[in-house]
Amino acid sequence: MTDIKRITLSSLAAATLLASGAGTALAADYPVTDTAEVEATTATSSVDDATAIQRASNPRPVEGTFTWDQSTITSNERISQMFSKAVAHLCGSVADLAQDNPLQWRLAVSGDVANAFTATVDEMAAEDSVQDTMSCTCGANPTDGGATITAEVKGIPVTYLIERAEACDGANAITFISSDGTETMMPLGYVIGRHAVISYEVNGEDLSASVGGNNQLWMTRTPAGYFVRDIVEVRITKEEATPAIPGEGHTYPNSPNVGITTASVA
Repeated sequence: MTDIKRITLSSLAAATLLASGAGTALAADYPVTDTAEVEATTATSSVDDATAIQRASNPRPVEGTFTWDQSTITSNERISQMFSKAVAHLCGSVADLAQDNPLQWRLAVSGDVANAFTATVDEMAAEDSVQDTMSCTCGANPTDGGATITAEVKGIPVTYLIERAEACDGANAITFISSDGTETMMPLGYVIGRHAVISYEVNGEDLSASVGGNNQLWMTRTPAGYFVRDIVEVRITKEEATPAIPGEGHTYPNSPNVGITTASVA
């Protein structure tokens, strides 16, 4: 009789293992001597498991509100506090950020163009300038990181420079040359498509009140490391091979959410 009960309990334990982890733990942790007791425990566990599965399959609806904001303007004071040191080394840095009058800064446009010219920012702004809400984000800025700003940016559209200089057919590259001699070449189509502007004001003040310098290239959907500053020359050329896209081949923690714009630049 003992052997029969032992076989029955073993069979039930195996069945419980298949049907319910909770039932198995109960059978293993608490010795039972009555087959009916084991059957009752197994049945209860099966009911509990079935209820849990049903609840998991049919969760109660949850209501809530999710919001996000990319239009809050970062004050120049905060930009200066948070970014003055970083941008001096990362965001299109130049060796000397001596402040000048940004409107009197002279900018030359050269290269494969029909009408090379040199003019002050003030002269060009009188013909064409834009202002829009744009964001500048470090390519290494992680999710929820602080290396990002949103500001009202005013500047000269790069498309204005291209059109005034009358770029030659086939031109596919544009190089921004900083006052320290640094040259940054990018695909011409990329820069046009990213609504690039050479800014001279941020939040209604000269750049010296925020990111520093006299002018700075701003583009949408581009890591801030390509935001060249203190530009003295823009060279438009026809290259045998189109330059690499900024950031191509790099893996940034927050790609592709870098250099975004909160409003389209006209």
